[in-house]
Amino acid sequence: MSSGLESDLKAHLRRHRDDGVLLDTNVLLLWLMAQFQSNLIGGKRLEKYTLADGLLLANYVRQFKRILTTPQILTETSNLAAQVLTGRLKAEFFERVFPLFCLQSDPAFHTCQTDIKVVDAPTFVRLGFTDAHLAATVNADRLLLTDDLDLHLAALAKRAASINFTHMREAAGLL
Repeated sequence: MSSGLESDLKAHLRRHRDDGVLLDTNVLLLWLMAQFQSNLIGGKRLEKYTLADGLLLANYVRQFKRILTTPQILTETSNLAAQVLTGRLKAEFFERVFPLFCLQSDPAFHTCQTDIKVVDAPTFVRLGFTDAHLAATVNADRLLLTDDLDLHLAALAKRAASINFTHMREAAGLL
């Protein structure tokens, strides 16, 4: 991994370890599948990722005390997972993530609440609802981890803390 990015990742970790990391939809799906059924990484909806990507993500995310999310991310992730999984695997996956998604048992999984009114029209038009909401949610005190370059740039334009997972993959020699 390049020393500049590695230094940035460590700095983000030091600053945000206790507060947590906000995972965007595709990154959350990859993180969940890396723990649930890693052999599905590289398949439907996870085509651009490898098992090594899943391990890289899992190793970084586990250093944070909690994972942050939003209702929009949970909705999108649930819908994508339903496209990836079928039958018994689908049932097992949803039984496992139900407590997380419904925030019933794991204090390490936290939903961020923001006012929908803070989403501005130009960002909505450019990014769509979920990403515009995320762009409105992130700030210097809330770290975003995404593989979406447009969302990453929108977060940085707000002077928010953001990591582009694609850059992590490149720096680790995975691309």
